[in-house]
Amino acid sequence: MKKVFSFVISFFMFLMLAQASFAVTFDLIAPSGALERGQDVKFTINIDTETKSYASTKIGMTYDTQYLEYVSVSAGNTFTTVSAEPLAGGKLVISASSTSGYTGSGTFAYVTFKLIATSAGSTQLCALYNPETPTPTSAPTTPVPTALPTSGTNGNFTQVALGLVFLALAGTGLVVFKNL
Repeated sequence: MKKVFSFVISFFMFLMLAQASFAVTFDLIAPSGALERGQDVKFTINIDTETKSYASTKIGMTYDTQYLEYVSVSAGNTFTTVSAEPLAGGKLVISASSTSGYTGSGTFAYVTFKLIATSAGSTQLCALYNPETPTPTSAPTTPVPTALPTSGTNGNFTQVALGLVFLALAGTGLVVFKNL
């Protein structure tokens, strides 16, 4: 009896803690090799929609204005239209759309900057952020990565409903087997 009760409680807790995994993820790929002042540098943003189709989406990008000057954004191989809205404090909001939608993984966009650093060194130049999440009003000296955008269903309701159904079935089974 204790083992059955422990199993039911454990399974219910698992359902409550499990999260739905429907999300779009972005990855920022920095240029490789030595960079020189005045050179255009191209950052690549990859996307993975994890089997969900999107007609449009957006991602935020911070960059250190002490070292980089925004030049342009161009479409990758995923969405047909890509544009960037430069914001104050070294931020961009990059939006993309496609009339047929996109599902899968590939290159979301290429972002080109001009390297304006005055001396050699090593630092974090760019980071991605969720443009739906408020960002600090003062930009940090070095951009700090924040959570990537996610989308999909809210799994909490589904998890609770499944847990209650399982609990009801377990209780029914307990009553039936106890009477045998």
